Amino acid sequence: MRDRGRAQTPIRPEAYTEEYYRSSVEGHAEFAASGGRELSPRMVRALALAGLKRGQRVLDIACGRGEVVLQAALRGADAFGIDYAAAALHVARESLANEGRTALARMDATRLAFAAASFDAAFMLDFVEHVYQPDLEASLREVQRVLKPGGRLVIHTSPNRVFERGLYRNYVIKVHETILNTAKDWLRLEEGLILNELTLPIQPHPLLSAYELELHVNPQDGLSLRRALEESGFRVRKVAHYQPPAPPFFPRRLYWHNALMKVLDVVRFFYPFGRLPPLNQFFSNHIWVVAERR
Repeated sequence: MRDRGRAQTPIRPEAYTEEYYRSSVEGHAEFAASGGRELSPRMVRALALAGLKRGQRVLDIACGRGEVVLQAALRGADAFGIDYAAAALHVARESLANEGRTALARMDATRLAFAAASFDAAFMLDFVEHVYQPDLEASLREVQRVLKPGGRLVIHTSPNRVFERGLYRNYVIKVHETILNTAKDWLRLEEGLILNELTLPIQPHPLLSAYELELHVNPQDGLSLRRALEESGFRVRKVAHYQPPAPPFFPRRLYWHNALMKVLDVVRFFYPFGRLPPLNQFFSNHIWVVAERR
């Protein structure tokens, strides 16, 4: 695996394909079914945190398929979406074709072509982990510039570096290895629906493909994000660690298999207590931040 902290060359825009947005980026199933009018729980939460009001000007950085732009417009805002990947904008233009309160542009987030203090709110959803730290800091300074005083920035990023590099690698994987080895060596059980490395992954990055790993170059934790925002002139209002509801691993008809996975979650994720403060800082792989321009 490539050292994710060594190279500093930005990811090429061409690395992001239309297939990636339509089949890999979170919320793709809801988008395919509704064209952006039905949202995943993650995007619903982002819009709730923004607290948008009718008549506001809203900027979505790395807008992807454009669902948040669309939803902001449906709430009465004038919504602008930018992305530097042509594939993203191609998909977004389809979903926004009939919505008049929206605009899209291909743009580098480190050099925003907007006037100072021209937006009431901004989103950075699943952007942070895709840019190296110098570009992240430059982008935050630009967002701070284009927001009005008191303007709100909502950030979502995953993975959580504390979970991924700490608890997951040093505890969760050990739980999986113990179960697999016990089943194989002591109980002489064959690989089955649950006893396999898909349901009990032992790789450092079980949720990401090799392609996606190439795109996730800058994992953060709550403290590092707070520091970067404060140094860029923001007042951090909230840092939250929230794990979106997970769908059943198996088809719903396989009740007992899903019940066993829930029991396993008690051991490996301390469920449900791992979702509550302060344990959620370690067991949640998702970080949310609400910040305001000073």
